[in-house]
Amino acid sequence: RWGRIEQAAKHVPDAVRSPGLDIVAPVENLVRDLVSGFGSVGDTVRNAGSLSEENRQLQRRIAELEGDILRLQEAGAENRQLRALLDFERDNPGREYLPATIIAYDPSNLVRSVIIDRGADHGLQPGSVVVTERGLLGKVTQVSMRAARVLLVTDASSVVNGLIQRSRVQGVVAGKADGALALNYVTKEADLRLGDVVLSSGLGGGFPKGLPIGTVTSVVNNDQETFQQINLAPAVRASVLELVLVIKDFTPIRLP
Repeated sequence: RWGRIEQAAKHVPDAVRSPGLDIVAPVENLVRDLVSGFGSVGDTVRNAGSLSEENRQLQRRIAELEGDILRLQEAGAENRQLRALLDFERDNPGREYLPATIIAYDPSNLVRSVIIDRGADHGLQPGSVVVTERGLLGKVTQVSMRAARVLLVTDASSVVNGLIQRSRVQGVVAGKADGALALNYVTKEADLRLGDVVLSSGLGGGFPKGLPIGTVTSVVNNDQETFQQINLAPAVRASVLELVLVIKDFTPIRLP
C-alpha cells in the first residue's frame, strides 16, 4: 500500500506538493529585484551628480569662450580702425599725425564737441586740426595738459572755407543746428551737382587744403536769393568715432 502511495506521489504536480515554495518564490524574486533596483538608483544618483558637475564645468568653459570671442571681436574692430587711420596717413604723406582716442562727448545739444586724450603735453594747441580716415572732424578749441576739446565742423559756430572737388567752385561750409552742413555763398551760375564732394580749400589758413568735409545732398534755387541753398552730409559722423588723428605739424594762420 505504501508503495502505491509513493508511486502516486511522484505524479503529483510541484504546485500541489510545495504550495509554500510557490508562495515564497515570487517574494524572493521581488526582494531580489528591489535590491537590484536600489543598486541601479544609487548608480543613477551618482551618475547624475557627476553629470551635474560636468555640466557646470562646461557652462564655465562656454562663458570663458564667449568672453574670448568678445575680446577678439573688440580687438578686431580696433585693428580695423587703426588700419584705416594708417591707410589715411599713407595716402596723405608730408604731415605728422598723432593718434588720439575720444574719451567724452559733449552732453548738451548747444555745442557739438568731443574730448580727446591728447593735450599740451603732446604738442596740441588751440587751432590744431583733427581728422579721421574719412575726412575733417574739427579743430581744437581748448587744451589742458593731457586732454583737449575738439569743436566739430557740424557745430553751428564752425566755419570752413571749402571747394567742390569736381568743379573747383568755392564756398563756405557752416555747421547747422540739426548736425548737417551748409555750403554758403555759391552763386546760381556755379557748376554744382548732387553727390559732389566738398573739400577744405585751405583759404584763410585755418585748415589744411584737400580734406573731405561733406557731400552735396540737396540744392535749392530761389529767384529772390543771390546764392544757392546747398546742404551737405558730413563726411565724418562723430557719434560712431573712437579713434582720430591730430595733424600735429599744422599751425593755423591767424589772419588780421
